[in-house]
Amino acid sequence: MMAGMDKLFGACGFDFLDTEELIAELPADRTLWDAPAFDQVLYYADPSGIAVTAMEYEGEWTVLPSFRGGEDVEATLYRAMPFIGILDMEDLRWAVLSDAPFTLPTGNPVGGEKLRGRVRPAVVALDYELTDPAEFSLRSPATERFYQNYKPSLLNPQVELAGTVNNVENRTNKFGGGEFWVCEIDRLPLIVDAPVEAGQGIRAHGIALCATEYWD
Repeated sequence: MMAGMDKLFGACGFDFLDTEELIAELPADRTLWDAPAFDQVLYYADPSGIAVTAMEYEGEWTVLPSFRGGEDVEATLYRAMPFIGILDMEDLRWAVLSDAPFTLPTGNPVGGEKLRGRVRPAVVALDYELTDPAEFSLRSPATERFYQNYKPSLLNPQVELAGTVNNVENRTNKFGGGEFWVCEIDRLPLIVDAPVEAGQGIRAHGIALCATEYWD
């Protein structure tokens, strides 16, 4: 998998050790042979809400997760890096891993086309701690820097999220074989790898995901 992505996939309930194993076992719902910039694209939507987009170019695979179980919202989205989009929604602007990056127009902080539509954002916690109940806060330091220095090479989808857990749902990744928990924080799903109680505060460092209308 992409460097540093093993923890991300583990938190989403995947027990696979490497990309080759995941690709070999992936029960793809859809296969594309004409996606721009890729030789082949596989897509799988798990009943748990987790989805996988696998993109191949000249024998090299990139595999990205998304979460389709959250609330859909109106937003704009453009591609700033090959697999990273900039999402603008409800006074928030943050870098995300897109489930269909090949469909996004190329943009930058000072111009370019943006795609407007319904999206389902989510955050997967890589590390987190429980706190007293707190107000909602979401920061994307890399996005803030990008809009200051215009250097996409430094852009990443890492975010800092804090807030109060409104409710929690335990889910099992049917394909991946593992469990995960979906915490709803001010309507934004936060995926964690262990039980959390509603009413608790949480502070998380994680990866932002974005499911788009393309696969609907």
